[in-house]
Amino acid sequence: MSFSSIIARKFMFSRKEVGPSRFTGYIAIIGIAIGTMAMVLSISVLNGFESRIIEKIIGFEGDIKLSGNIDFEKKIDNLNSIDQIDDYLLYKERKGLILGKENSTRMINLKSVDINKLRAFYEINLNEVIDSDLPIVIIGKTTASRLNLKTGDEIKLMSPLDQNLVWGLPRQVKCIVGGIFDVQVLDFNDRVAFISSEVGKILFTRKNNYDGVDIKIIEGSDANNVKKSIVELIPNSKVETWKELHGKLFSAMKLERIGSLIVLSLIVLVGCFNLSTTLMLTTIQKIKQFGILSALGATKKIIRDIVIRQGVFTGSIGIIVGFIVGFSAVLIQNIFGVIKLPDDIYFTSHLPMIIYVSDFLIISLVASGMVLLSSIIAARRTDLISTSNSIVLEK
Repeated sequence: MSFSSIIARKFMFSRKEVGPSRFTGYIAIIGIAIGTMAMVLSISVLNGFESRIIEKIIGFEGDIKLSGNIDFEKKIDNLNSIDQIDDYLLYKERKGLILGKENSTRMINLKSVDINKLRAFYEINLNEVIDSDLPIVIIGKTTASRLNLKTGDEIKLMSPLDQNLVWGLPRQVKCIVGGIFDVQVLDFNDRVAFISSEVGKILFTRKNNYDGVDIKIIEGSDANNVKKSIVELIPNSKVETWKELHGKLFSAMKLERIGSLIVLSLIVLVGCFNLSTTLMLTTIQKIKQFGILSALGATKKIIRDIVIRQGVFTGSIGIIVGFIVGFSAVLIQNIFGVIKLPDDIYFTSHLPMIIYVSDFLIISLVASGMVLLSSIIAARRTDLISTSNSIVLEK
């Protein structure tokens, strides 16, 4: 341990000093600890909700979406040669109308898929699907609420863009509400309705090809690597990962994390102001000791280094305490789920909290940088000691 560190620790842990410097020192440690803890908890909550949103989006749309002007029926078998692909599902989609009770209508995106694979492929909260002689349609909870529909009700589906060749009127298909799903993320509950491939052929008369393929990859696989493999096997195709499809959403969430980090770092900044005050008061209280060090040959640089190290030691205590409390709260919440959330409003039963190594490094960098800066500012005040030293030595 260097000479400056030894002296700084002696000054820091001295029990003889009382008064304002010790009190403001405790306030500085508490302020820095609270600020660090607040950043840990805030970022962990934002990460937790982002993780849940990603799970819901991937569960509803898949990891990768393949589209473009290609012959899907001929090219689709190429996907079987990619080991990272778990499953895929062809679909057609078109804006259409749901005609409900009492002439109620709702514009919605009709997605035609293999209805038998719906529950196995998409991770959606779907109630029991009923059997019926009529074609079934799976609608979202919000759509069902707006149209006052329940499972078993008869409705009509219409595709305005696909007219009857004889009369020039849009085709209509009588269906029954076979099930109601609840995704609880974005507007999926009121934006999409699933219909069978057979109904899709009847409604979408102007479509001679599929619109795309939803692809699920094996857990742990890199979506970008799978995307490159698909592009190589199926040229002229459009391949998008879930992150690219919802880039604006996740950019907004990233800005939200940055904003929270900036705002909560102000708490640490206030603690650093107290730290600077503590170091200045300590410098004044230790004027005789600094004078003796100067007489023994200590330069201004050494004295500044002593003050800076004392500030770093004090600030480090606050940062470490903040991390311990923050990480403990995250761990307790993830194990016991102390903070509950209503299932009917949020898509989870308890407050999700996740902290990553990168977040730990960023928070450490921000807090440590502020502590170091405040220590350097306080150390500059030691320039005034040289004049005081001569007075002390003369006495």
